[in-house]
Amino acid sequence: MDNETIIKRGCNELIFSYGESLLMNIKPDKKSFDMKIDEEKLIRYKKENSYLISLLDNFIRKSTRYKFLIANGYFFILCDKNGYIIKLIYDDQLIDYFNELHFSEGNSLRIEDCGVNAVNLAMKHKRQAELCGKDHYCDLFRNWYCTAIPIFDSLNGEIIAYLDISCINISSIKEQGIMLKNIAMYIEEMIMYRYGKCNVIDKRLSLTEKSILSFLACGMDRKEIMYEMNISETTLRRHINKLKFKFKAKNDITLVLNAIDADIIDTRGRLL
Repeated sequence: MDNETIIKRGCNELIFSYGESLLMNIKPDKKSFDMKIDEEKLIRYKKENSYLISLLDNFIRKSTRYKFLIANGYFFILCDKNGYIIKLIYDDQLIDYFNELHFSEGNSLRIEDCGVNAVNLAMKHKRQAELCGKDHYCDLFRNWYCTAIPIFDSLNGEIIAYLDISCINISSIKEQGIMLKNIAMYIEEMIMYRYGKCNVIDKRLSLTEKSILSFLACGMDRKEIMYEMNISETTLRRHINKLKFKFKAKNDITLVLNAIDADIIDTRGRLL
């Protein structure tokens, strides 16, 4: 994604969206979020997007770099395809500020609810958008530096979510865009990987292979698996080598993790 495709200050798309916000009678001096779905809907939307949420959460929590950014005031916003926030990742230092804005999961970032922002620009034009401070229409974003990007499901040819990285009073838009693109690419690749594993690999796995994956996930060592399945060391090694090839895994741990990602087993080793 090159810079020419990014919606930002000076772009016609942004200027037109200012006009839309004005025609919708959205108050520029709006200082808090007032559109939020009810708890029942939020639970349902989060459940529908649980795999996406877990991908983002695990990726960020396991990265020293992103944990450092969060500790220094950056935060991530994951919205469903309709612009409702289904996941917020941020440091506790922002809790009071967010409470003051009434900002939480379930809020709407659609243009009709809070004026122009990076998320609804990305929604409308289906590409990366970035807004700096006063580039936003409403005052509630006046100190926010935001970059948002669509998350694509390439197999079905549709956008399934929008991801935003933001910070308060820190102008680092260029770096944000690079980081966000990397995260989006990872999520999209994992979605395709999951489709491939669910639809192709599962059909090629024997019950014996699935059982081996289950036992490995339960923490059993190879001698225990051999005893449980009444097979030789050579037979077990051959099955595990085949599984590593199918799942592109270099060791038993990666093999189990990839099998979980593919919905072959759950985190407790149960077959799905």
